[in-house]
Amino acid sequence: MAKFCNNPNPPKPRGNVQAVYDLLDRVLPDSKEHFKLTFVDFCLGGVAAPCYSLSDVSGKVAIVATGASELTTGLGYYFRQYCNMTTGWPRGGGNNMFVPKVWPLIGTQVSRQRNVPWSYMMNVCTHSYSLVWYSWSDWQKFIDWMALNGINLVLAMTGQEEVQYKVFQHFGLSDQEIRHWFNGPALLTWSRGQNEYGADIAGPLPRSWMKAQWELQKLILSRYRGLGIVGQLPGFQGNVPIQLKDIQKDKNITKAHATGWMDSLDPLFGSIADVWMKTLISDFGTDHWYQLDGYFNGATAPWMKHEMSVGRDKVYAKESAQDLSNDIDIMAFKRGAAAYQGLNRTDPDAIWSFQGWAFIGWKNPDQGAFIKSFVDATPPGKFVVIDMSVNGEGEWHKWNDSSFFGANFIWTTLHDFGGTDGMKGDIARINEIPFAAMAPEKETSVWGTGFTPEGIDQNPVYYEFMMQQNWRDSRVIDIAAHVSLRSHRRYMLSSPITEVSEAWTLLVASAYSQDLSVQDHTGIPHLPGRSSQFAQNRYTPSTKLCQTYEAWGKLIVAAQYIDVRLETFRYDLVNLGRELLAQLSTPMSQNFSDATNAKLLNASTLHSTGDIYIELLNDVDKLLASDSAFLLGPWIQSARFWGENTTDCVADGYAIIKDCPAFYEWNARVQLSTWNPTPESAKKIPGGPIDYASKHWSGLIKDYYGARASLLLQQALKNAAEGKPIDHNVVEQIKAEHAYNWTTSQEKYPINPVGDYVKISTTMHQKYSHYYQAC
Repeated sequence: MAKFCNNPNPPKPRGNVQAVYDLLDRVLPDSKEHFKLTFVDFCLGGVAAPCYSLSDVSGKVAIVATGASELTTGLGYYFRQYCNMTTGWPRGGGNNMFVPKVWPLIGTQVSRQRNVPWSYMMNVCTHSYSLVWYSWSDWQKFIDWMALNGINLVLAMTGQEEVQYKVFQHFGLSDQEIRHWFNGPALLTWSRGQNEYGADIAGPLPRSWMKAQWELQKLILSRYRGLGIVGQLPGFQGNVPIQLKDIQKDKNITKAHATGWMDSLDPLFGSIADVWMKTLISDFGTDHWYQLDGYFNGATAPWMKHEMSVGRDKVYAKESAQDLSNDIDIMAFKRGAAAYQGLNRTDPDAIWSFQGWAFIGWKNPDQGAFIKSFVDATPPGKFVVIDMSVNGEGEWHKWNDSSFFGANFIWTTLHDFGGTDGMKGDIARINEIPFAAMAPEKETSVWGTGFTPEGIDQNPVYYEFMMQQNWRDSRVIDIAAHVSLRSHRRYMLSSPITEVSEAWTLLVASAYSQDLSVQDHTGIPHLPGRSSQFAQNRYTPSTKLCQTYEAWGKLIVAAQYIDVRLETFRYDLVNLGRELLAQLSTPMSQNFSDATNAKLLNASTLHSTGDIYIELLNDVDKLLASDSAFLLGPWIQSARFWGENTTDCVADGYAIIKDCPAFYEWNARVQLSTWNPTPESAKKIPGGPIDYASKHWSGLIKDYYGARASLLLQQALKNAAEGKPIDHNVVEQIKAEHAYNWTTSQEKYPINPVGDYVKISTTMHQKYSHYYQAC
């Protein structure tokens, strides 16, 4: 049995009251005099920690709580329940926050308690697909949003490259070797993870970026700690630049692309982990939680070579040939213990947080035994699984409700890949979190709730519902009524509006009663689209899609009763129209694709299918241009900001990228489109997750997706005139040239909305209504 320096009760940051008053000043200036905020050990009525209570004291709203996170949660509850306010992220309609003429009093005192200790959010990918260009101003708003919604546990991945740089230099790697191993700023998720797609993608990483992000991380962590939020820091997981193999003369390091993978039993692993941890804590301090995924997708640890195909993922659960004489459970135990000791030697209070995506698809007893070995290899309570079940089903149910064999787990919903758009999410399913795991007969080790999307800024109603689950006494009985009330608050309505209630009741019964793919498979970014809610005949909408369409009409009617200047309503109406047109784009794209792939090309058919598909894309672009949440311009502007006053950016192989603002814009454009940069003379776009992080953004749709479709149409018409089938090699080259031109372009895009969104929505609703006649 491994020996650990173990404290069973690691300290939790309580935060401080002044940090909460400062938050009040930021979100509602000059309002803090109306509040009395206090820390207590127990809330009113003897409610135990973690909790908050609201009451009236000397004409003020008094909030007492057992920590800063509970204080801010109490504030958020007060704003919603008593002041008719809402809080949201900027690309989801933003906030509906204001200073009331009279601050409502509480009346009967209220006390609320967390069901489980932790409210969690984030995915290692979120930092790339949504947060990569955030300035400190953006981070402040984002952290305030988290605090008001009760989040108290979050991944803190920013700035780690500077730490890695110091560590790798300590072990003999050069500046060039390190910076070329990292990916570019917009793709850091994958060099932080396991370099699955290679190294130096859209790189090398500038030193100025590393240093600026390192400074930003110190601000982020300081704000977290003041507000009682735990930031999980990245631990060493065994992936290193491959040059280290020769420098350290370590034959145990296994090569995968430009990355070397280390067995945690390798003495060098422990040496690097020790330097890593000392550097990390010296630079950033610690809250004793460390995210460590040495087996990120179950297929990366090189010493685990025997594959078993399970679902869509391949997992490795058998030892390599040299280890076949050893029992797999024993080896997994030893490796898990060694990985944890890499944390524990430096931090006696270390908690190992493991993203459970590695276990998706694992079902058989051998795989369960492997997980159990990791759990057994760490002291009780020190190995925490983030249950990243797609759409919140709950991986803890596997192996006869094993609850990860007694490991504490945080039950989350992984609802989105790449930050793609699409209205979806079965609210009834997440209504079970955490109550299904808290049933007396289950005896589970559920320790938290939350969500783990790769990208945020979509489906705010779904995530808001999820965040409030940890504070509810029981499941929501009437979800439609709950969401209808939420929408009235969101639109600042003091009395019921029939069309608003009806629209959201329909949406709860349709878009928010189903879990579609975690990716966007519509015909907006894909030609052809791979799925939609139209039947295989391509013209019959599903019953749920009809309900969504009906909701669109009702919300358009509701506009006459709502202050249309509200960003919250603008977002919801535009987003609803976007969804209906996006679903329609799939059958249109499939018809066009069929026409281009016909053995005998027909110009008339090419025009009739291609023109209407391209027209739809341009109409979607026009609709989205009317709301700031769906603009490409702000994404590019915020990327270019990081290049101001810096001169050390070089885009390998792309001479056209001449300065740092252009370098960051190139990264921003590449992430949204090809993911792997496309060289100028490429015959085709390089392989990889092409269109993976696609977005339904104005500018991107018209000038990238729409223009790409137009180029395909032109080539098909040319081949049709020649009496030949389409030349796919030429098409691939055209697409590559288009990708190069667009990703290296520096054309400016609007940063403010254009057009009357209600009029545009009404026009689009009428124009495309005949496609929904079957409803």
